[in-house]
Amino acid sequence: MPMAKTTPSPLSPQSLLASLPGNECHCLVAYSGGMDSHVLLHLLCSLRDSGEFNGEVRAVHVHHGMNADADNWVSHCQKTCKALSVSLKTISVSVEQSGRGIEDAARQARLEAFEQSLEEGEYLLTAHHLDDQMETMLFRLMRGTGLRGLAGIRQQRPIGKGKLIRPLVGISREDLKIYADQAQLKWVEDVSNTDTALDRNFLRQVVLPQLEERWPGYRKNWLRLAHLAEESQQLQLELGLQDLTTVQEKAYRISIPALLSYSPIRQRNILRSWFLHHESVNAIPAPDYYVGEKILSELIPAADDAMPVVSWKKGETMAEVRRFADRIYLRVVAPEVDKTDSMTWKPTLDLELPCHMGTLALKETENEGFAFPAGILEIHFRKGGEKAKPSGRKTRSLKKTLQDYHVPPWLRDKVPLIYQAGELMAVGDLFICEDWQLKKMPGSDKKIYRIQWDRPDLHCGY
Repeated sequence: MPMAKTTPSPLSPQSLLASLPGNECHCLVAYSGGMDSHVLLHLLCSLRDSGEFNGEVRAVHVHHGMNADADNWVSHCQKTCKALSVSLKTISVSVEQSGRGIEDAARQARLEAFEQSLEEGEYLLTAHHLDDQMETMLFRLMRGTGLRGLAGIRQQRPIGKGKLIRPLVGISREDLKIYADQAQLKWVEDVSNTDTALDRNFLRQVVLPQLEERWPGYRKNWLRLAHLAEESQQLQLELGLQDLTTVQEKAYRISIPALLSYSPIRQRNILRSWFLHHESVNAIPAPDYYVGEKILSELIPAADDAMPVVSWKKGETMAEVRRFADRIYLRVVAPEVDKTDSMTWKPTLDLELPCHMGTLALKETENEGFAFPAGILEIHFRKGGEKAKPSGRKTRSLKKTLQDYHVPPWLRDKVPLIYQAGELMAVGDLFICEDWQLKKMPGSDKKIYRIQWDRPDLHCGY
């Protein structure tokens, strides 16, 4: 009796190598113990063992504790990685329910664990495949996504200290199964994947098979849609970044009058491009559609004397947009300064301030400044009732003086107040109090100094 023909797998270690940034990169594989991630890990180890890949291979397993078999999955992953000579790190996480559902909360917990595990310049490899891509596009469509969502799963993007790569995103799960069977791999099955009460499982188990039966070529068509959506998204981003140069005064500050000179559609695109730029460059999470609309419809049109704020959170990062003096400011929320705190400062050394407020240093200057302080300086923060007299101005309350210097309200309590011998000498790098200020005289060799406050605009929004 003739033997049945075995369908050859389109997957090979060499096809994986073509998707990697090089044959010496360091890779961290997100390994769940399931078939998809096992295939990915096996492919990479095959490349390593053949000498075609000379980089480091590590694996990370996230233990959610949400399944009765979770401990057994850990044991399986440990045995598999030991057999493959791969270092495995297991991270236990607690999944906190969010407004977007338990699936999204679990996904976010995994991403945070992966991000914490990445080393500088390392690549995180995940086993997302073509069927995941179809499922994601449909899921996002059901939630009213825009072009960015229709573009589907990106093959790579920055994450933490490294980059996330999905080398199998163009491979179907059926092809992964063929490879796994031919390589005689053993994996764990998550029985919760059959629970169609969960939205993604419903799409995976019920909707997508019916689409495949009725329209067998839908994957190819959807990939074309994803490609076109990605192109359109890039065009929007390019236009938005060009427009942004005309309204952005600083990296984290936009002029409202300049923004309003554009049509509502361009305004929306400028803000979206601003957020996406900072998400890519500074890892500030971009707000969703509804937060963006709230900024346009409520924060920007607010009264001149209002100080509205719109905030959003992703993972551990809380971001916000504030309005002040015809400008909008983007910042990452840092802990509040304890007004009762005080610090001593030896002026020969730089001083790190609390709550991500940067550092203070003394710098020699050729203009106006003060004599090098005798002894130790003290740093306080505004409690209320303080008075200040900048050179050439009247003595006023510190609150009013900070308003005169256009310091945003959210920063006024965080400006370091520098005291010498119990007297206020300087207020941050804004001004030196009149009794302490000196002017460099022509021909004088006497050194004078100024305060340098290196503050992170990311947290100060200033």
